[in-house]
Amino acid sequence: MAKSTSTSGSFKLSDGLEVYSRVWEPSEPPKAHIAFLHGFSDRIDHYDPFFTLLTSTYPIKVHSWDRRGWGKSVHSKSQIGDIGPTSQVLREINEGLIHIASTIPDIKQTPLFVLGHSMGGQESACYLLSTDPAYRKDGPPIAGWILDAPYIGLDPASQPSWIIVNALKFVAKFIPKMKHTQELDVKFVCRDVAVQEMYKNDPLCHNTGTLEGLQDLLQREHDLTTLSQSSEPVPLGLTSKLPVPVFWAHGSKDMITSYSISKNLFERLESYDETDPDAKTWKSFEGGYHQIHAEPEGMKEEFMRDVGEWVLKLTGKVVG
Repeated sequence: MAKSTSTSGSFKLSDGLEVYSRVWEPSEPPKAHIAFLHGFSDRIDHYDPFFTLLTSTYPIKVHSWDRRGWGKSVHSKSQIGDIGPTSQVLREINEGLIHIASTIPDIKQTPLFVLGHSMGGQESACYLLSTDPAYRKDGPPIAGWILDAPYIGLDPASQPSWIIVNALKFVAKFIPKMKHTQELDVKFVCRDVAVQEMYKNDPLCHNTGTLEGLQDLLQREHDLTTLSQSSEPVPLGLTSKLPVPVFWAHGSKDMITSYSISKNLFERLESYDETDPDAKTWKSFEGGYHQIHAEPEGMKEEFMRDVGEWVLKLTGKVVG
């Protein structure tokens, strides 16, 4: 297995926020690129084992950044959990992808894919399924979309109290930047106890969001859950037609995000290309918890191979 390298850096968003970034690079010239969006109360350094394994096995370069309000992109107490409304979230994704694309010498020959985990999967869904022409016109070309246990809906085991949710929505009208901490049960994250302890003891994984940000996160969940129901009309601002090929993976024992709602949305969405069997792929990881990319007993290695093989197969079709 060839060795890969990793470098850390930063870049600025249009409003001046400097975000922490990291790149994992294979030892040989990359044939494809992946832009990664992490989840709630998360940060990209935790993905070093998985992306090191991926880029050591396949000629794929991975780019990511700690999202606004999370990890090392937080520079003051006021910025903790201040992820902003959906409009700002989608604008940040667009700007991040444009920045990543600008570092790729020839994006037609080495195409860019998007990988979203959990909340990052939810946000990437709202970005890629958006009917807003600004993102299709101004955003970089995306060759494919990968989902790792996306937050389309929450599993009952992780649902917050409806009383608390309604109370916070009311307060958000008057104090949008007020903060609320919503603890995730680390036992649901992964079956690997070491991974559970890593998240439990990491002060940068703070489980905190502004009421404004949390309210819009729940609205995105509502919209995507509605979209997952074939009997319901498509929510305003979204489309049921996939704009790119997708590889969609979910652990069957996920107790954070809902496996069933995730699969329902996958099934409702129309394929990017009905004639291509690789354009819409679902993979169930039986017994897997929330972080497939960190699951023990060979599961993270299996997911790594699935991602690598799918990306290179699609790359061959795009470039060829």
